[in-house]
Amino acid sequence: MNAKVFGPLFSRVGILPAVAAQDAAVLAAWADAALDAGVPALELFLRGEGAEAAVTAAITSLRSSHPTLAIGAGSVYDAATAKRMIDAGARFLVSPITDPATGAAATAAGIDWLPGAFTPTEISLAERSGANYVKLFPAAAINAPAFIRATLAPSPTSKIVPTNVGLDEIAALVAAGAAGFGVGPKLLDGADPRSAAAIAARLRAAREAAGHPA
Repeated sequence: MNAKVFGPLFSRVGILPAVAAQDAAVLAAWADAALDAGVPALELFLRGEGAEAAVTAAITSLRSSHPTLAIGAGSVYDAATAKRMIDAGARFLVSPITDPATGAAATAAGIDWLPGAFTPTEISLAERSGANYVKLFPAAAINAPAFIRATLAPSPTSKIVPTNVGLDEIAALVAAGAAGFGVGPKLLDGADPRSAAAIAARLRAAREAAGHPA
């Protein structure tokens, strides 16, 4: 059985980096930067042409080149895809929606699942479907700090994770009670996506803003 990574990840570093797998140079830079910044996990998006083949190949490659980095699959919509990604070696799954069958596949494999939700009802469904953390998606479409604050008022044990956040957004989300953050290309804010040093600097800054300095 796989060890679950989300609880330890967010308690230690507060962020989960995510990137597409199709560009090998960008992927390598993010993987190197994650380890350099002390972030032990990387989500790979299942988006765009050839994404599933690219993610599958990347999981195999990174398990060899970056063995201490937990690699997960993102943009997982259904249980069939979840099972293929688990078979490929994904250590966790991230979804834009809450699909209970996907949660069941993750639970059966002993790995974490971060499902997406956009309402308190969906957050509750995600939790009842096995999620300990729930992705707020699409966080950019709303006043995310206000949503988190209002949602946690009657449900203070919920662990809400806004994703695709910029560095300047993190402080307000922390104050509202966010349990962690998904970060990706938006975090770079113009930095070179093929520079591991530049990405690591932004990841450290995000950790600092999230209250978990490296």
